[in-house]
Amino acid sequence: MAKAKRQGGITQRSKGSWEIRFNALPDGSGKRKRVTATFKGTRKEAEKRLREKLAEIDNNKHVDKSKETVSQFMTRWMDTHVAMKCTLRTAQGYHGYIQRYIDPTIGSVILQKLTSIQIDAIYAEMMASGLSNTTVVQLHRILRKALSWGIEKNVLTSNPADGATPPKKRQHRMEMWDVPTISEFLRLSHGTRFGDLYNFAVLTGLRRSEICGLKWESVDLTAGSLSVVAVLHRIKGHGLVEVEPKTTGSRRSLDLASETIDLLHSIRGRQNLERLEYGPVWKDTGYVFTHPDGSPLIPDQITQDFASVIKKYGLPHLTFHGLRHAHATLSLKAGINPKIVSEALGHSKVGITLDLYSHVLPNMQKEAAQVVANLLKGES
Repeated sequence: MAKAKRQGGITQRSKGSWEIRFNALPDGSGKRKRVTATFKGTRKEAEKRLREKLAEIDNNKHVDKSKETVSQFMTRWMDTHVAMKCTLRTAQGYHGYIQRYIDPTIGSVILQKLTSIQIDAIYAEMMASGLSNTTVVQLHRILRKALSWGIEKNVLTSNPADGATPPKKRQHRMEMWDVPTISEFLRLSHGTRFGDLYNFAVLTGLRRSEICGLKWESVDLTAGSLSVVAVLHRIKGHGLVEVEPKTTGSRRSLDLASETIDLLHSIRGRQNLERLEYGPVWKDTGYVFTHPDGSPLIPDQITQDFASVIKKYGLPHLTFHGLRHAHATLSLKAGINPKIVSEALGHSKVGITLDLYSHVLPNMQKEAAQVVANLLKGES
């Protein structure tokens, strides 16, 4: 600590709170500005923080917080907090929003001078350019998270995003096909490259990443169940990445219908034949859905193939995710308790399911009311 004592200092302000002092790099006149910062933690952690600050100065990387721009701050947030706390996919999404909507607009603004009015101006510009409410709301969430972290680290005293007014997120009615269209699609896609996968998606309601990340070790064909314990994403700069589900609710077990069990037996049988056909070049990845050589599927390829099938046969517009919505809607219409449907879908709260599929519920409520009335009349 000799060097730290010579160039800076630490003073205890209260229990678990320390004042760190050090000299920043010389300004244009050659004067060194004295910098003070409050640190929460143990003395040992405060000493470590001081050493880090001094190292930054030695390497000409220290930025006086009074001169740090929004872009510099967001980069620091991404490199520290997001890199440690978020998945690669989430971090990639955040980076895209920052690069597209923050850096070109308020990126050069000094962080300490950022106002809610400037943030509102970004939202207004985004809306005027035709971007959806959902996109603007997501940017607002990212800004709030980042600036809240700035408060935790004593860089900011208040969060300018709290005073901003993003648009309300519109609840869109989920797109889905009726039962005859679903049946027609499954008939037309049967035997095609991803025909079994499409059938599986409708039967289970799993997300694309969950289907791609499903391994045989997580499937029990005897008990008729599977566990969602991993997802597979393609992340720019990292290729295919297998990670745990993002939320606790997404990590779940599902009971399978007899049709789904039969489908999985069929898939396993075909995969065993492909293993024999490819011999030593077979890739034993353990995934349920693979290319003929055993290599994992690239999620984007499924989306692209689905769109091409829709176009080829002139079916009503739907995204691949719409098969998940179809499963959920059919389950609700069949009278399955929304709580059960919510758990099967991996939603964190049943309220999410009820909000997404509210258009299905009115008729269900009417039917439920009639059931109650019939019971009171002694009818079954």
